[in-house]
Amino acid sequence: MTAMSGILPPELILEILSWLPVLSLMRFRCVSKTWKFLISDSYLVKLQLERSFRNPHILLLATQGYKNPCFLARLCSLPCLIQNPAPYFCGRTLRCPRPYKYLFGSCNGLLSLHKSLSTKEYEEHWVCFWNPATKNCSKPSPRLRLNFGTGVRNCIHFGFAYDDRKDSYKVVAMVLDPSTRQTNVWVYCMGDVCWRRSLMTSPAFLPLDSNGYSVNSTVNWIGISFQEPKKPNFFSYDLNNDTCRCLSVPEFGSKNSGFPAMGVLNGCLCLSLDIERTMIELFALKDVRDERSWSLLVSISYETLNISPYSYKLRILGMLGDLLLLAYSNWDAYTILITFNLKENKVERTRTYKKKFLNHIFSCHYVPSLLPI
Repeated sequence: MTAMSGILPPELILEILSWLPVLSLMRFRCVSKTWKFLISDSYLVKLQLERSFRNPHILLLATQGYKNPCFLARLCSLPCLIQNPAPYFCGRTLRCPRPYKYLFGSCNGLLSLHKSLSTKEYEEHWVCFWNPATKNCSKPSPRLRLNFGTGVRNCIHFGFAYDDRKDSYKVVAMVLDPSTRQTNVWVYCMGDVCWRRSLMTSPAFLPLDSNGYSVNSTVNWIGISFQEPKKPNFFSYDLNNDTCRCLSVPEFGSKNSGFPAMGVLNGCLCLSLDIERTMIELFALKDVRDERSWSLLVSISYETLNISPYSYKLRILGMLGDLLLLAYSNWDAYTILITFNLKENKVERTRTYKKKFLNHIFSCHYVPSLLPI
């Protein structure tokens, strides 16, 4: 490195290093103090992150166990997984640092982890941030204490996102109080000394997915508003201005009879709707702040997907070019991963797993990064 720095300007050295994978850069940091200083440069960290987005990965998250559930996180290359939907052969398992068992979000290479404590009078929740590439983990956040009041437990759901205006990473906790039918939104910003209650909404909103989906400095959940209990909506919290909106899903009349599911494809919020147990329609929201920007991505019949009308919880996992990766469960205790070719309107390959491996599967995007914690 010393010889190279005498020949090449620092900007060019950083440009060359930015094309290397994070794991290689982490090894090079151990060579000398000069290498460690150079690879810790904020410009290199930012440039390397931008390059990492060209090689998409996803985290497959699945619950294991029933009495004491924990989450299994499997890191997979999206191109590899779509070509061969077999996580055991094209990915590696990420084991959360103790004592955390629940991973609920990914953003720019950082993962957010959750732990809780419950008594008869209250429950406490705290989070931390983990970079598996650098193996660094933050200290636990302050605890968010929720009192039961009338004895009815709260329903709490988490989301993790990056606030681009304030250059900060934030955890959003949506807390439903069943006794008052109100939803409180609490926000924790990395490095803060406490949680901040951002707002309170009424009527309440009940998410159908535990984890919020992050798009363009917003966290979004699909669910049911107590104001319109017969129609699914999605709840969107905007980190830029600490506001929330309850937005409508695409118009589909009264035909929807299944489980609506949300996902993120190519930076857009996506929604899958089950139409009378015969069709799956996938919609994309071009602008997450404009509910008029919904567009139909594809409509696929159960017959084309070769799935039973008794299947449930179809989920959007990822997309690469014309290839779409989907997952669903059936009543025979199996989870099936499907690669579907949108251009040719056909299933290319499937893979079946016992639910003890992939139970309640969902996914989030991941890019390895050198971001410090």
